[in-house]
This record gives sequence, structure tokens and C-alpha cells, in this order.
Amino acid sequence: MDVLTNARMKKIDDETIARFCPGIELMERAGKQVADFILDRFPKEGFKASIFVGPGNNGGDALVVARLLSDRGRACSVLYLKPPESLPIDGFKNYERLRQRVSSHKHLKEINLTRSDWVNLIGRDFVDSTIIVDGLFGTGLTRGLEGQALEVIRLINESGLPVVSIDTPSGVNGDTGEVLGEAVIADSTITMGYPKLGLLFHPGRSHVGDLVTADLGFPDEVLEVHSMGVHLLDRDEAARRLSPRSPDAHKYECGTALLVSGSREYTGATVLAAEAALRSGCGMVYVAVPEGVRGLVETKLTEAITIPVAETSVGTIAPGAWPAIQPYVDKADALIVGPGMGRHPETTKFVHELVAKAGKPLVIDADGVNALEGEAKRLEALDVPVVITPHSGELARLLKTDIPDGPLDRIETTRATAKSLCVTLIHKGAPTLIASSAGDVWINYHGNSALATAGTGDVLTGLVGGLLAQDEDALDAACMACFLHGRAGEIASWELGLRGVIAGDLLAFLGEPILELEATAATRRLS
Repeated sequence: MDVLTNARMKKIDDETIARFCPGIELMERAGKQVADFILDRFPKEGFKASIFVGPGNNGGDALVVARLLSDRGRACSVLYLKPPESLPIDGFKNYERLRQRVSSHKHLKEINLTRSDWVNLIGRDFVDSTIIVDGLFGTGLTRGLEGQALEVIRLINESGLPVVSIDTPSGVNGDTGEVLGEAVIADSTITMGYPKLGLLFHPGRSHVGDLVTADLGFPDEVLEVHSMGVHLLDRDEAARRLSPRSPDAHKYECGTALLVSGSREYTGATVLAAEAALRSGCGMVYVAVPEGVRGLVETKLTEAITIPVAETSVGTIAPGAWPAIQPYVDKADALIVGPGMGRHPETTKFVHELVAKAGKPLVIDADGVNALEGEAKRLEALDVPVVITPHSGELARLLKTDIPDGPLDRIETTRATAKSLCVTLIHKGAPTLIASSAGDVWINYHGNSALATAGTGDVLTGLVGGLLAQDEDALDAACMACFLHGRAGEIASWELGLRGVIAGDLLAFLGEPILELEATAATRRLS
């Protein structure tokens, strides 16, 4: 599913209205999607919605919601921030449609917030409400709220009631995710047509709640013209990439991964990455580690096969390791290079040698990426699939440049790097971005701050390598691994809390997202 900026979404909206569908019909579709969501989620008994109507098309959508809910026997209060006469043409038409029902629908009432006692009016209305619908401001908002609008948002947030926002939580910039002073904190946001960029980047993301995309029937030919090559990575997108597994498969048909990793100082990274590769479904995992730490690694890893290799004086892998590793490179379907290797100059030389000689699909992470500092062009020369998994600091060292923070700049940097180096790039962060060598970018919808702990990147690397070894395409492996990793973090935090999760916990919580992925993929194949 495409992700768009406000400007591109407006062009799609305008072109669709001009060529295919009247604006009033699009507004009707939008309101129906929100109303159907509410009818499905909230019981009829005791139901009452406080529906806030702003001065733009977002307010027009809210009026459709009020009409459709009241037609289904649901009590609604419609609270107008500005006089309804100031609404845009299509919004005013929906106001007139709603007015025709006010006298006949005993549970439908209107509240004018232009009165001097508007604060008391809202307070009294909230007493018996069970839900708030935020139709105040949509994607067109570009400046901080103030005055009455700001106070209304504060009252909504202080109400303790569940909130459904239409298109964008009011006060969130739909392009940047910036919160313009204060913004509605929604439990659910029904975004129209396609997700907006600012709904996926913090701090706006934390105001969205559950993100639901409403299909308004925009023509594909219009989207193709205005697409920005940015997509949402959610469960459906990840499942679309999962290859079926034969019921009579054996371990040698399920991929062999070689993990080249570890040092005297960092043994845990090896264990995390190796077990993650195994948990991904990889049939066999070999682990090449400095000979001095083999015993320690073997006590923690019972399912992987360890290969002791030459080490430097500080316990990192030495250039002389290649002869011991080469036979296993020949056996492997994919190599994973970097977790916990350290940054000793001799180890850097070894990484350069391994990357040049491997001739197999590669996942390069952490100190593997650091070993290529300022020498990113080494990746361009490779004619095998390559996935690199840096966070912004590692990417900055690789490219010898600063990495911007803004959503659009971060996307474009990720895109340009993947294209120029001919790699699949996982740019770790909140959110994580995945860019193909062709320049398309995916934004991972899943993940939370439970992942902000040492070692979680090693788990991600192992997942990517394990999937790549199963003959998955590099981009497919990267997308599926990011979904599984982020989802495992979410599920782990539900049981352990955001602060209570450590990297090893992700391994224990991978089962549920794998089941979700497999079930969704199976359903897609049957449909």
C-alpha cells in the first residue's frame, strides 16, 4: 500500500473528482467507512457519540458519520467549531442533509460552540458520551492551534473517552508527524485512501492509535501518476512475500546460513543472531567465531554448529580465518557478517576479504558495516544480493556524511543509498525503513520502544540472514524480517512492559508473529 504526502494525496483527490467521481460522493464514502468502523467496534446499547465538526472537508466527513450513525439508531451530538455556513460546498451539502433529520431523529442534536458558554456545553455533552469522533482538522493543517481550537483538543484528550480521528488526529502534521503545539490523542485513526507520511513518524505516530486505511476507490491510474514510491510494510505486505514451505521439506532444503560473528568482548551478539536465524525457519546454521570463545558460544547455542577460526591478540577474528571458513561458505546459501565482531584493524581487513570472496548472498550488519567505513563502493562491485542493516550512526560512518532526521529527507537518503550501492538497505530506527536497490522504500508499521535495548539489532540481522538462506529474495527477506522483529517487540511488551523487554525475549515471542505471517500468507493463497 502506498504512503503519500499531503500534497500528493490532494492531487489524487482533485484528479479523481475532476475525472471520475464527484467530491460529494468521495465524502460519502469516507464518512461511511468511519461509520462502519464505529458500528463494528462499539455496541449499540448505551451508545452516544460526540462528533466534532471542523471548518474544512474533514468536518464534512464528520457530518456524514453523524447522519449514518443516527440513521442506524445511534445517539449523536454534533458539535460545530465554526458556523456550518462556513463549510466548503460539499461539507455544507452534508450539513443540509443532516439538518433534515434533526427533527425526526430524537437522539440527534446539534451544539454550536460559537456560544460563550461552549466549555460547559462540551462538559455536559461528555457526561453520557461513549465515544468522540474527531473531525476538526485534517491534513491541511500547517500551523499550531491556538485559542478555542486548542482548548477543545485539550478537553477531548482529558475526557477519558475513546477517540476516533478522521484521516489525521487534529493537530498532527500529515507530512512530518510534527505535533503542532498539541494534538488529539486518538485510539483509532481512519485515514482516507492511503496512509499519510506523518502518521508513521513520531511524534505524530503516538497520537494515531490503531491506523486503519479506508479504501475510497481511487483509480489505480491516478495513483500511478502521483505515487512517490513509498509503501507501508504491514502484515499483509509481509505475508505477500512469504514463499510456501513444502510439507515434506528436510533441513537441507530449508536453507543453510553461515554466521561470521563475535569476539572476546561481544559473544552475546553471536548467540542472538544465530538463534534468530534458526527461528526464521532456516534448516542449518553454521557459526564461525574466534577460537577463544568457541566454548562459551557452544554452551549457549545447542542447535548451531560452531567453527573456531583464527583470532587477533584481542580476541577478534583475524585475516587468517579465511581457510577455515571457506568450506562452509561453499555450503552456505547466505552469509551473515558483522554482529559483535569488534573494530580491530585486522578484523576490518578480514571483512574486506570475506565480502570480496564470498560469492554468496550477504547480510552485513554492525561491525561488518563499520568495517566498510568510507569504503561503501566495495559493495557496488558485488554481483550477489546484499542486505545491509545500519542504524543512522553506522550509515553516517559508511557514507562519511550526516544523516538527516526529517521523514522525507530520511526516506530520500535511504532510497538514494540503496540505489547507488545496489543493495537492499534496512535503515533501522523509529520507524525502520527498507529500501530496494531499485529505489522503492517501505516503512515498517510495527515496532515500539521495547526494541530500544542492546542486541535487538542482532536478532533482526539473524532473521534477515535466515530468511535469505531459505532462497527468499533479498527485499522479501528484509521486509519479512522487519515485520517479525517489530511485531515480536510489540507482543513482548504487552507481557513484560516496554522497559522490561531484553533482546533475548524477542526470540521467545517470535512464534506469534510467525503464526500470523503464515496464516495470512495461507489465506492469500486460497483467495
